[in-house]
Amino acid sequence: MISLTGDTDTGKKIARIAADRVKRLHLELGGKAPVIVFDDADLDLVAETLRFASYWNSGQDCTAATRIITGPKVYDDVVSKLSEQVRDIKWGDPTGGDELEMGSLISKSQVERVSGMVDRARSGSEVVVGGVSPDRPGAYYEPTIVAGPDQRSEIVQDEVFGPVVTVQRFSDEAQAIAWANDVRFGLAASVWTRDIGRAMRVAKAIQFGTVWVNDHFTLVSEMPHGGFKESGYGKDQGLYAVEDYTVVKHVMLRI
Repeated sequence: MISLTGDTDTGKKIARIAADRVKRLHLELGGKAPVIVFDDADLDLVAETLRFASYWNSGQDCTAATRIITGPKVYDDVVSKLSEQVRDIKWGDPTGGDELEMGSLISKSQVERVSGMVDRARSGSEVVVGGVSPDRPGAYYEPTIVAGPDQRSEIVQDEVFGPVVTVQRFSDEAQAIAWANDVRFGLAASVWTRDIGRAMRVAKAIQFGTVWVNDHFTLVSEMPHGGFKESGYGKDQGLYAVEDYTVVKHVMLRI
């Protein structure tokens, strides 16, 4: 068995090679996590949670909250409150103090990739916070918010793997679900509402292996973690992981 946590394209290459030997695979691949915020959500909690869930590890996490999809009445408030939180993120050299919340990206080439995606997104959307690679040693990119991109745009469809989130305004619940599902990934998502019936209805409808309600990024060892679609297959954590990482053997005796 081969177990991989990594990029979707890398997983596809390994799957092609493994097919020749019928090798079992466990693939935890890319993600593009939607955050569906309904008009009745606690917006302060949303902004405070996303300050961490979107920018932890400089956004280099496949479960990072990257696509904020908001109700029509709260779009402006979400952009405003999240912008306040993001502007206040303390970032820089992680050796500079315990209060820092965000360090560098993995490499300068990744900074160039993130910067290119944000620059291309400027046509048709607004970079309201960040969008800058500072002129300093290291591989840094400022925490960034891109508001109002089109659903088919690169910044919405592809994994940035950097400190960048998008904010979109949906018209109704059906569109929120459609937009959430309208990517090739299916690893993690969150739903924000005070209506438990709506929360469970939407959680069932969206095609993601992990769905949080009024939270994002909380993982516990008892709960299985793994994706749908091009986010891979197989589960880590919980009893499902034990099944994935073992092989059943049947021995029958006639005595």
